[in-house]
Amino acid sequence: MSVMDFGDLIGRSAPFNTARDEVNLPMIRRWCDVMGERNPVYTDPAYAEKSVFGGIIAPIAMLDVWDKPGIIFERDESNPQGAALSVLDGAGFTSTVAVNSDLEQSRPLRPGEWVHSTLTLEDISPEKHTGLGTGHFVTSRIRYYSGDEVVGSVLFRVLKFKPGTGKAPSGGPAPEPVIPTGPTEMALRETTRTVGEVSPEEPLPDLAIPLTATLIIGGALMTLDYFDGHHDRDMAVQRGSKDIFMNIHTALGLVQRYVSDWAGPEAVWRNLKARLGASNYPGDTMVLSGNVVTADPTTGVTTVAYRGLNSLGAHVTGTAELVLPV
Repeated sequence: MSVMDFGDLIGRSAPFNTARDEVNLPMIRRWCDVMGERNPVYTDPAYAEKSVFGGIIAPIAMLDVWDKPGIIFERDESNPQGAALSVLDGAGFTSTVAVNSDLEQSRPLRPGEWVHSTLTLEDISPEKHTGLGTGHFVTSRIRYYSGDEVVGSVLFRVLKFKPGTGKAPSGGPAPEPVIPTGPTEMALRETTRTVGEVSPEEPLPDLAIPLTATLIIGGALMTLDYFDGHHDRDMAVQRGSKDIFMNIHTALGLVQRYVSDWAGPEAVWRNLKARLGASNYPGDTMVLSGNVVTADPTTGVTTVAYRGLNSLGAHVTGTAELVLPV
């Protein structure tokens, strides 16, 4: 199958999802509980009202959560992504794994807003041979609206691959799980760093996150992701995984928590970009580290590069862009 087979789908846009509930504090609170996110601008109305935001806001990592249908999801072949995925399934590329998720927001969402989205199918790669298997990368751009206003977008890429076509195990000893040796929680900042307090190449402290089944399952459910590989071990193994594995939305939430704990409660998020690698499995540990890349003393715009390592290698790498007080 070549990319030319999808010529009538690539570049097409269509309505995608419409939220069943408005942005709301209970859902934000439960998401924060799972991620370990303690920023009071997300959950404390009195604190948030006195902040630069003037009230409760939703985390940027929840941007693509609000309109998800959840457990009642059914693939819609009237949109170009759904149609393309069905064609790939029919050709034997039946396994799916997220590869990239680049979130950008023009402003944070607030309780009471209703979110809906449109999707543009941007690209389907020629057949590729990857460690997971032979498949195609499918790239979509999803734009999120509150009313008629675009509030953000996500570039989302998945690999659709044929099960059993990946690299065979090396036959060597299985890697030992990473054992946490550093802090598993950062000190909670009560003030926000100013841009004058940071400098390029400044390291962020490491943070060790134990990977429990509760975290992996809770993260999937709190991001309305009911793909069985994230919560059903039997189905995960049947799909070629050794166990349930963390979804990309939970990885983004943990990264947001990490950078937010370093930056402080009133940092203004612009974007959060992630590329996934080695899976996060229960019983391991992900160690997050990072460093400042740029810090504009005039605008406060600050970019942080980060990575999360487990015993198998890099689970997630990417950048975050925030605006710090000048």
